[in-house]
Amino acid sequence: MQGWVLVHSDSQTFGAALCRSRLEAAAIRCVVLNKRDSSYGMFGPVEVYVPAEDLEKARACLDSADDGDNPS
Repeated sequence: MQGWVLVHSDSQTFGAALCRSRLEAAAIRCVVLNKRDSSYGMFGPVEVYVPAEDLEKARACLDSADDGDNPS
């Protein structure tokens, strides 16, 4: 995934889905990559990637969401 950078990693799929929702609400493209083990489903991360040029905007969006502010 050249040109994309990791912005969030979570052990639970719902955490990555929440991150994705916040980014999409702020009009930031993102991709969720599920690296969890397919046999057991409890090992490995679920990662969220954004284009490198949107990294700072994505971090600001996620930081403001963590503070309870409106991400947009």
